[in-house]
Amino acid sequence: MGRRHRRSKVTRVVNLVKKIIAFFFSHIGLCALVVGYALLGAVIFKAVEGPHEAEIQLQVKNARERAVDVVWNATFRVNRLDSKQWKKTVLDEVKIFKTVCMQSIRKGYDGKEYGKQAQWTFTGAFLYSLTVITTIGYGNTAAKTYIGKTLTMLYAIIGIPLMLLFLTNIGDVMAKIFRFLYAQSIRLKFRLILWHKKRKAAKIRRANSLVSRLTRGHRVKADSSVDSFGLGAGADVEDLLTARVEMEQLEVRETAAAQLESVTVPISLVVFTMLGYLGVGTTIFKVWEGWTFLESFYFCFISLTTIGFGDKFPSTSVSNTDEAQEKLVITSIYLLFGMALLAMCFNLAQEEVQNKTRWIADKFRSKDDDDD
Repeated sequence: MGRRHRRSKVTRVVNLVKKIIAFFFSHIGLCALVVGYALLGAVIFKAVEGPHEAEIQLQVKNARERAVDVVWNATFRVNRLDSKQWKKTVLDEVKIFKTVCMQSIRKGYDGKEYGKQAQWTFTGAFLYSLTVITTIGYGNTAAKTYIGKTLTMLYAIIGIPLMLLFLTNIGDVMAKIFRFLYAQSIRLKFRLILWHKKRKAAKIRRANSLVSRLTRGHRVKADSSVDSFGLGAGADVEDLLTARVEMEQLEVRETAAAQLESVTVPISLVVFTMLGYLGVGTTIFKVWEGWTFLESFYFCFISLTTIGFGDKFPSTSVSNTDEAQEKLVITSIYLLFGMALLAMCFNLAQEEVQNKTRWIADKFRSKDDDDD
């Protein structure tokens, strides 16, 4: 009994582990895993790089304040008539300040003011984590400490494959959703066409009925073309119209069925969707940063294509204010969703290109058969 009980416990634990693994590799699980991994990276990099950033900023601030004090004191204590002594005192202090600045720059100082601007806040570290696993890699945002650089490499080894798996999975799901919505739009189009034809036929029937009443029951005979619809020579106009409407409705249904049988989204619609998303980001960053339209579009394009030069970066978001932190969060969401959208567009475009290539190959094959 004891062995059976232990085996049942082990079986339950194994089944639970299998369910957890299956959840993490599902659509929702992968999304949660990527976000959780980025949050973990934010905590780690903030803890490692944050104190270092504050330390070098404080060093530069203290050196600057000391230089100002020396110059101020020299102005009053040194003999004002002895300009050489005043210049020597000030020059020596400026050299010390320059040395401190150069050493701080080598350690990673980027000109941000101590206590006012910081890159390694939690949201800044979260954005850095995303740029690592998405391979965007802005050059102006990088780890400065040896521990931070080592952790970045280890973090990327796990994060990049995880991100690729996420983009492949979520891109396929979004492509299916987009394809479904496109199919629904096609159905709606044909329903509107059928509704329009039925409405037009109803108007003609009402007009024909009115004419019939005005002519006191004399029926209007159809011409000889009604034979093509399988109607007798005595068929009236109303029967002719009914047959025509039924045939047109049948043609519309057959056309709709043919198009819905293998739905492929046109490349033009895919490109328009991606350009629309780029346009939204362009407008947002143009308002936030005061950039030109071209600069904003350039930043969005370079970011979403993971080129990530780093020559453009939302600098107004690098501060300790709540508004700046909100901007960093929105930027992170925009990049993450944008890359998923880009994966969707590649999925849809690939399918359309394959269909076009297959169609061209069939055309050439049929032409060769005709020549033979």
